[in-house]
Amino acid sequence: MSYSLTIPELKKLSDCLQVVMAVPFIDDVEDYILEAIWEYVKDIDGPDPFYNIRSKRLYDVVDNNRKIGWSVKSLQWPFRPNGEFELVIQRADVYKKAVSLGFPHLDSNSDPSDIGTALLRHWQLKVEEDAIAQGVKSKRIMILLKTVDKRQFAVVEDDILLYLPEELNWQWTNSSKNGLQAIRRSDGKCVYRWYPSQKQFFERFTLPESLQLIHVTPKRLKKAQVVDILLPFLQEQS
Repeated sequence: MSYSLTIPELKKLSDCLQVVMAVPFIDDVEDYILEAIWEYVKDIDGPDPFYNIRSKRLYDVVDNNRKIGWSVKSLQWPFRPNGEFELVIQRADVYKKAVSLGFPHLDSNSDPSDIGTALLRHWQLKVEEDAIAQGVKSKRIMILLKTVDKRQFAVVEDDILLYLPEELNWQWTNSSKNGLQAIRRSDGKCVYRWYPSQKQFFERFTLPESLQLIHVTPKRLKKAQVVDILLPFLQEQS
């Protein structure tokens, strides 16, 4: 199930992007900066990593009241409606973890379906175990797409999909076995890719026809301007 932002949430996101990009000490909208923006949009008061050690759990932003958790990611990409893109969702060394995943041994000569099943189990364990640890019931992913010039943005918010082994067909992308891909049997679409050398597990997404686009014209302040604006306020608070 995909989700859409409300009109007030879209405005908050647009306003926040405008402000963040105006700060000359910030060079991109990613990582904690994006997490903080999403917390602002969703009215969540999350932990501040300046004072707290950042969790390595899957859900970067958690709404404790509604039990919603988001894995938050960003991608710079020339997106378009119905376009496809992929990004890393996990580092998965399934050869090394074969036994714990239910296989006596796995390597490049193993049946691709066995490797794929191990990848699905590895990912599902992360999704489910972190959900329990973080008190999450609605498990979601949120991806902020951004153009190279940082003038156009789009949000993809969806439930995290967990496939059954019988729903996918796994095959090597070439005879050298550099990459393994999962083809969804229902429609022939590639939904996962895995590269053994880097242990990176990618998920592939298709954008909806009706994207909620956000247009921002970046206006960068001078460093001195930011200090002059904020310092009196901070001094007043102390």
